[in-house]
Amino acid sequence: MHRAQTNLEAQQVEQLRDSLQPFDPKTAIDIHANTGLRAYLDFYSLPKSSDNRALFGGYLNGDDQQTLLMVWQPAVSVGTAIVVHGYLDHTGLYGHLIETLLDRGLTVVCYDLIGHGLSSGQPASIQDFSQYVSQLDQVLNATAELCTAPLHGLGQSTGGAILLKQLIECDNRETYPFASLDLLAPLVQPKHWGLNRWLFALTRPFRKTAKRVFRANSQDAAFLHFIRHIDPFQPHRLPSDWISAMAEWVAQIHDCTSTPFAINVIQGDNDGTLDWQHNIELLQRKFPHMRLHLIPGAGHQLVNEEATLRQEIFAKLSLY
Repeated sequence: MHRAQTNLEAQQVEQLRDSLQPFDPKTAIDIHANTGLRAYLDFYSLPKSSDNRALFGGYLNGDDQQTLLMVWQPAVSVGTAIVVHGYLDHTGLYGHLIETLLDRGLTVVCYDLIGHGLSSGQPASIQDFSQYVSQLDQVLNATAELCTAPLHGLGQSTGGAILLKQLIECDNRETYPFASLDLLAPLVQPKHWGLNRWLFALTRPFRKTAKRVFRANSQDAAFLHFIRHIDPFQPHRLPSDWISAMAEWVAQIHDCTSTPFAINVIQGDNDGTLDWQHNIELLQRKFPHMRLHLIPGAGHQLVNEEATLRQEIFAKLSLY
């Protein structure tokens, strides 16, 4: 699967924003009548609706927040995958994973995090990760009648942190929505955090944002070029508010009690974003039944690694 090489113009993005209706789980989208959405799907090479697959989508409104929400539903569904993307990502970048999940007969639910993609909010910013969890809960409620059991949570990086936060804060495991969690390079603690957290504390009063550095976090050169030069939803400044919220999450996951829930962690050993060795040791203490799959040569952006590595990564998902 290849992303389109033509640009998605700002005018088309605004056309798409204007054309999206409130999310309705009872009404599938007619992409032939929605040129903005069709251009979006074509640009990111995302699956379209077909005779054996329905596509639902639109904005989910709540708490002064508009969330882009999309659901691909096979005619015969064996379960549902709730996909939570990583920081600075969005639904459009997850076509490889969406296609893989659909090939397994799963209903696939994707949404853009607050401040990402087509969702509203200050770009790439958040005050507290609890806002992400509230957004996830809203998505689960809004899509409930489309979601065939069992439900599987899949999170890349920050998406993994959101799923972990929801899990460790769940008071009643009988009402916990997920049968499994697959966490791809979950955000627990970033690399060099011991030093960087002090530098951040010293400089935060004087810097509200920092320039983004585009790193080679995947071996897929075409993906890296697309992110840096083509994708219209990529921010170039990183708000300090998000770093502060992440710092609170890092403290929370370090202080939480252990849980018997058997998470499935997939981690690349060439990850330059996370302190992944420390993270694995911590997660093994907090989740003693954790399953770990270490992928030699894989970077941080596991969902968008090069094809051979990506095939190996997706084969380790527990829902298979």
